[in-house]
Amino acid sequence: MAAPRRDGQGRVFAAVNVNTHSAENSLDHLIQHHPPLLLAAAGEISADVARVESVPQVTRDL
Repeated sequence: MAAPRRDGQGRVFAAVNVNTHSAENSLDHLIQHHPPLLLAAAGEISADVARVESVPQVTRDL
C-alpha cells in the first residue's frame, strides 16, 4: 500500500509505503487502519517539502 508524495506544485515525486504480513492482519483491518495513517504521513511530508520550496534560496560566492 502506498501514498504519493507531492512537491509544492502538486507533482508526484516519490511515494511512502507500508507493508505487513497478510497472515497477521485481516483485509478489513488493513483497509480501515493503514490508509488514513499512510495518507496523513504522506500529506505531512508533502507539506514540509512545499514549505521548504517556498523559502527563497540564496546563494553566495565564498
